[in-house]
Amino acid sequence: DAGPSRWVNVDFHRRVSDDTDHRATKRDDNFRISQRHHGPRKLTMARSRSRSHRHQRRARSSRIWRSARLGTKFALVIATTMLLLPVTAGGVAVATILFARLPGNLPEQKPAYEALPSSVFDARGNLIGVFREFDLTVPITQQDVPQILKDAVVASEDRRFWTHRGVDVTGIGRAAWANYQSGGTVQGGSTITQQYVKNAYLSGERTVSRKLREAVLATQLERHMTKQEILFNYLNTVYFGSGTYGVGAAAASYFGKPINQLTLSEAATLAGIIPAPTDYSPRVNPKVSEERREVVLAEMLGQGLISQTQFDEARPLEIWRVTDGPKPAKATPVLGPPPKGALAYPYFVDWIEQQLLARLGPAKLYRSGLRIETTIVPELQAKAEAAIKKSLAGTEAPLDMALVTVEPATGLVKAMVSGRDYNQSQVNLGTGGTLGFQPGSSFKAFVLAAALETGNINPETKYDAPGKYKVPNCDEGSEGCWVYNYDGGATNYGKMTLRAATAQSLNTVYAQLVLDSGIQHTAEVANRLGIKSIDPQASHGVSLALGAEEVSPLEMAGAYATFANLGVYQEPTGILRVLDKSGNILIDNSARVGNRALALGVATTVTDVLKGVVTGGTGVGAKLDKRPVAGKTGTAEDYRAAWFVGYTPQLSTAVWMGYVDASRSLRNINGVGAVTGGTIPTTAWADFMRSALEGTPIVEFPPPGPLPTPT
Repeated sequence: DAGPSRWVNVDFHRRVSDDTDHRATKRDDNFRISQRHHGPRKLTMARSRSRSHRHQRRARSSRIWRSARLGTKFALVIATTMLLLPVTAGGVAVATILFARLPGNLPEQKPAYEALPSSVFDARGNLIGVFREFDLTVPITQQDVPQILKDAVVASEDRRFWTHRGVDVTGIGRAAWANYQSGGTVQGGSTITQQYVKNAYLSGERTVSRKLREAVLATQLERHMTKQEILFNYLNTVYFGSGTYGVGAAAASYFGKPINQLTLSEAATLAGIIPAPTDYSPRVNPKVSEERREVVLAEMLGQGLISQTQFDEARPLEIWRVTDGPKPAKATPVLGPPPKGALAYPYFVDWIEQQLLARLGPAKLYRSGLRIETTIVPELQAKAEAAIKKSLAGTEAPLDMALVTVEPATGLVKAMVSGRDYNQSQVNLGTGGTLGFQPGSSFKAFVLAAALETGNINPETKYDAPGKYKVPNCDEGSEGCWVYNYDGGATNYGKMTLRAATAQSLNTVYAQLVLDSGIQHTAEVANRLGIKSIDPQASHGVSLALGAEEVSPLEMAGAYATFANLGVYQEPTGILRVLDKSGNILIDNSARVGNRALALGVATTVTDVLKGVVTGGTGVGAKLDKRPVAGKTGTAEDYRAAWFVGYTPQLSTAVWMGYVDASRSLRNINGVGAVTGGTIPTTAWADFMRSALEGTPIVEFPPPGPLPTPT
């Protein structure tokens, strides 16, 4: 060999590979590079030693140095741990990852969090409601994420993201020193990869063992995923405050746009939220959020990710919440919270929500992105609202009205007015409010149906019609022994057919009728027709026939619709179909068969009798020119509620009027001294039905069919 003998190192980077790992060996400062040797590098010994001895020495030296290197690694792990543990638990993870080769596979990923709001549509396909909880997610693809957003997040959260292998030693050291100097946690050392690992694989507990595992998994993840995949998964799951998970939801919630349309200022705003989503949300703290936006823009400029021109254009666009007044000339507008609940027809939408919540549960309703198609027809709803508004003109709350209309053949609710002002009261009067309302004489239709079912009674059956009637076997001193007609018992009508007594709504006749047909039987028939608020197993008295039990306008419209539908009951529903996010049908009410509740002959005979109420009885105000109408008026005791429930072959509609704060008499309202079902409610019913049926063909009721054979 030329020149003096000296030790030279094997200072070249050797790639060592196995099934799962690739790593480069580090320089060993214990050796020196021979500056004169230009051939193949090797270890030279004294020339006097034999080649065999040189081989043995070399092998022993290699084992010694390998042991020394392993010892050095272990010592460095311990030293680093002891040094950094008081400052930051992340040091443990970093030292372990850097100097120890830890085996293991990635654990199973936690289920992806999903919070897709459900959308509610009317019968014409218009959006009328959104069912969601606080949280929101919006599906995106990698192609949707603009480069400007990637740059903003990387600049703010992990500037060495593209070069580190999951754990950033420099970042950890910087954070540890900053935290040590401040005496608290003011800076984080976790990389984007580590943050994603925490979100996707681990819990959020703040322990040394969790930070260690986080770092281990971060380095493993970098071997299984590309940087682009890791960044996308992170952006798609990280929390941005205000209930938004992932950038898709954040862009939609804060700016009302898809992420591929984000501006530089908007991207910087979102990136600035990540470290403290609750505190940095522009909705919660716009001033702090603005400071964060400026920091991110400065970071992007300093790292060469945007030009000075881009910075100068974005910098003046300060955050402005649209709820804070007129928009400045230059601003980054931030929207208010996304809509929740009803966008239109709030009483109806609330009713739909309650039904689906009970049937599907909150997780599916609020977080699975359902498409809910309802039955409400906007044109009919507008006409119903106009009719009620007209009837309430000149009055004030707590006087109120409700109107529900149902399609007899399907049971689909076409319109629902449940109060004069949802902002004043959210109690749904259309579904009966809190306890329901006494239907008064409108309940007599069910007594009539029950009587006709027996086969012993028909419309021409005659009854005594005195002004007052004493209930048999009733103690004279007991309350409710006497039944009076509307005029207080002043008139004795002598003998009267059931048809005529129905038209004149004689209580004394119907008190006898319910006893003849059976009180429990009458309750069972009413329940069968959809009056579910009446328990057929409970004990009832003669007052049942006079409408003493509480019902709802929805129930009454559905029950009367059964008469129009020839005895087939279709439970009223406001839900046409419910589809999941993939288009699979979960609920379908578009082609229901219905249940036969009454024999055809009974249903058509009831209709024939109720036609007389409109043509020459208490409901003459419900006439619709040449259209056939059947219905019944109802007035609760002491005028505390007033009803008209009526139908044509196409629509069945119930109208209720009363005070919602207490059982008060309906007196001196819009020129009516004492409001009965034949006054304001009947007028409102006719106004709506005349408008609703305008342009539709006139359809006649079928003739009354045969009644059951007498038993």
